[in-house]
Amino acid sequence: MLRKSVGILFALIAGLTLLWVGTDGLQAFTAEKARIIELEREQPRLPSATLIDSNSKAFHLQELEGKYTLMTFMYTSCGDVCPVLERNFAEIYENIPKDVLGKKVVLVSISFDPEYDSPSVLHAYSDHFGADGERWKMATIQDEKELQDVLDALEVVVIPNEYGGYEHNSAFYVINPEGQLTNVFDYQTPHTVVEYLDTFLF
Repeated sequence: MLRKSVGILFALIAGLTLLWVGTDGLQAFTAEKARIIELEREQPRLPSATLIDSNSKAFHLQELEGKYTLMTFMYTSCGDVCPVLERNFAEIYENIPKDVLGKKVVLVSISFDPEYDSPSVLHAYSDHFGADGERWKMATIQDEKELQDVLDALEVVVIPNEYGGYEHNSAFYVINPEGQLTNVFDYQTPHTVVEYLDTFLF
């Protein structure tokens, strides 16, 4: 009886140990959560890329260095997740003090559908969500390789679907002044981003 109890105890300990290791300390219960933990651990640097914004102005990702950049990935013809993502991004934008916006923090929404999302389309989308085009830019990366490099660096999954749209993951990405990813936040909890910035910027 004692031997059986000891065996059960060891099996339980072994199982809990495997669960702990396999879920990174009980944090990674989903593939998406595991991806986020790994990204935050590795802190990848953004690759070089040229963007065209809603005012038809070109700028380079590296021009954003020196400030914290909050980033989303979307496409304007998306009818489900993207409007929620950008509406919540607008909530973050509205809750960042004006003396910080543009000086210490900028927001960039990047469309991964440059064929459809022309500057004029992005301009209308910007107006809809209240992006000013400077402190919060909406833009595309028109070079296919540069776009893929950025998506790969941040592990943004974009898969064309049968309806002409895309299946994709959504999040708020925080890039530090050195151009490295530091944090990934759930797109449904914009307040956590503001609270995070509040700890060292506001």
